Amino acid sequence: MVARGAMWNASIFCAKGKTPWEEVKREYVRKSILWDNDVKSTKHTLKEMIMHYSCLELPEGKGVIKCDTSADLAKLYGEEDYYNFVVSNRK
Repeated sequence: MVARGAMWNASIFCAKGKTPWEEVKREYVRKSILWDNDVKSTKHTLKEMIMHYSCLELPEGKGVIKCDTSADLAKLYGEEDYYNFVVSNRK
């Protein structure tokens, strides 16, 4: 139960204090791309964040649900350049 707070906004561990959840989601997507996290796991965590602060029926929630790949999530959150950079340097 304690971990839910960290899942909803992982910046609770930041020494500077909590970061806005929009920034946390974008950074989570970036870390998921960097670490090649499973897209199902990434989507689950993003959906939990969205449900806590908003609603899955809004465009962002529907967009996350429709994503099939990390590239789709990167596009949704405006991180396409970062995705392309990481993937091109993975080889």
